[in-house]
Amino acid sequence: MTHQAMMPFELENEEGLRLRGLDFGAILSSLTLSVAGERREVLLGCADDAYPTQQVWLGAVAGRFANRIGGAELVRDGERWSLDANQAPHCLHGGRDGFHRRQWQIKELEPDRVRLALLSPAGDQGFPGNLRVTLEYRLEQCDLVVEFKATTDAPTPVSLTSHAYFNLDGGGDVRSHHIRLNADRFLPTDERGLPLAVEPVEGPFDLRAERLIGQQWLSHPQQQQAKGYDHAFLLNGPEQECAARVLSGDGQLALEVYTNQPSLQFYTGNWLANTPDRAGGRHQDHAGFCLEAQQLPDSPNRPELGDPWLLPGQRYHHQTRYRFIPAG
Repeated sequence: MTHQAMMPFELENEEGLRLRGLDFGAILSSLTLSVAGERREVLLGCADDAYPTQQVWLGAVAGRFANRIGGAELVRDGERWSLDANQAPHCLHGGRDGFHRRQWQIKELEPDRVRLALLSPAGDQGFPGNLRVTLEYRLEQCDLVVEFKATTDAPTPVSLTSHAYFNLDGGGDVRSHHIRLNADRFLPTDERGLPLAVEPVEGPFDLRAERLIGQQWLSHPQQQQAKGYDHAFLLNGPEQECAARVLSGDGQLALEVYTNQPSLQFYTGNWLANTPDRAGGRHQDHAGFCLEAQQLPDSPNRPELGDPWLLPGQRYHHQTRYRFIPAG
């Protein structure tokens, strides 16, 4: 797939949040803010020209369907669609040429917001229906707001998310961060990352009270299998409640997440090693964490995990708010 020249965009607001992104993959390449009198970079990134070849969805949008669809196949009302099995035998994050590899169109650009659009044609990576997507990134006070809207002309499963990797210390290992997740249930996975049945949180997966991310690290079979956390947590809701709170290792910065989506995929960057960084070096495993708001993985074929199918006449609407709270 050939790409046009990438167009960067930059946003800034009165509170001093500065966001930089690219039309390619609707990537978020940098987010800085003032912490203890100094500017701190809280997003993992790489050189612009390395984004098309990196393999970890660094800062990009995952779509048309975030996370895994088992067997890379959709079945509905007796019809079957074969999807791109980019993580064989499954389809991960919409396929190898998913939304993270697309040139989005910048439709509007203001000092503190940008609106991007993408048309995903019927048959894109095997998915049915022409899907029209708009995405807005906004800076509101100390919040980064990510808002997706989409419509289709044929039934299709939709789950869009930002695959931003955060490090609230501005560097180092995120296992020194503390996390709290408002979820009583989570989705264990098999050895290929496909969800099993929903279970109550337990052991290191009980994040309802704040705990060190690295506490009891790899003490649970689910963590050993995934090399850390890479699991969907079913949020307790309602959406105006804080879904997750993370505190930097140095205690200087907190991040709160609010979303209207049913789950957060908590991922501790277990496969980041050898991904290029901004300075010409390489990221290490666990250099960043993701909190990806989304529909439940494999739900297109598993009604017990929810109904992510978007129908003609309906509108998909996802809003997630990442709120940064500097100490003091």
